[in-house]
Amino acid sequence: MNPIVSVARREALLSVLLALLYLAGWAATAYLVPPGLTLAGWPLWFVLSCLFNPLLFVLLCALMVRVCFRPVALGDHHES
Repeated sequence: MNPIVSVARREALLSVLLALLYLAGWAATAYLVPPGLTLAGWPLWFVLSCLFNPLLFVLLCALMVRVCFRPVALGDHHES
């Protein structure tokens, strides 16, 4: 198997796992937090699921790209 394909599969799997983790985090904060709790006048479920969770996962996505993803040469680099 081409090494580029194995790198692409690994990175795709990591991306899908991060997306599923985001969905699970959003659902947990949106549906498991009691609706009566507030933070600065905002419902806590909204603050967690629509403000905190996206910011956290933007940072996690940047960290994943920096740590887990590897540069791959896509061009044909033959020396003449």
